[in-house]
Parts: sequence; C-alpha cells; structure tokens
Amino acid sequence: MHEMHLLNDLLADIVKHAGENKIKKVAKVYLKMGEFTEINEDILRHYFVEHAKGTIVEGAEIAIEKSPTRELRLVSFDGE
Repeated sequence: MHEMHLLNDLLADIVKHAGENKIKKVAKVYLKMGEFTEINEDILRHYFVEHAKGTIVEGAEIAIEKSPTRELRLVSFDGE
C-alpha cells in the first residue's frame, strides 16, 4: 500500500500545478521511477487510474521512465 500514499501526493501535486497554470485537463503524466523504490509499477498504474477518477487527471496516459536510483518523481505533464 506504499504506492497509494505516494500516489495521493503525486495526484495532489499534479492538480495543484495544473490549476496554477490554468490547465483544465491533463492528458499525459511523465514519471521517473527508480529500480530500488520497491514500488510495483502495475499497482501504481492501477491506483493512478482509480484515484484520478473525478479529477482533471482522469483518463491521462502515464509514461514511466526507469532510472537506476531510488526515486518516484513527477517529471512533467501535458494538458489543455
């Protein structure tokens, strides 16, 4: 369930930054995820879809770039 806590923070950051930039719909989210984060990518994607429902992030595509470090980081997002 480690993924759920991180994902809640991640979605809150996306919604906050999108609002600050007057973005009404997020189309794609770019993440960087390290090999040593102990986060299951499939579970992260599932929670992302579920927790994004009803927000401006609902339906957004997720692109995950792998890194050799211990990180889960929002790199950027595309929106309208």
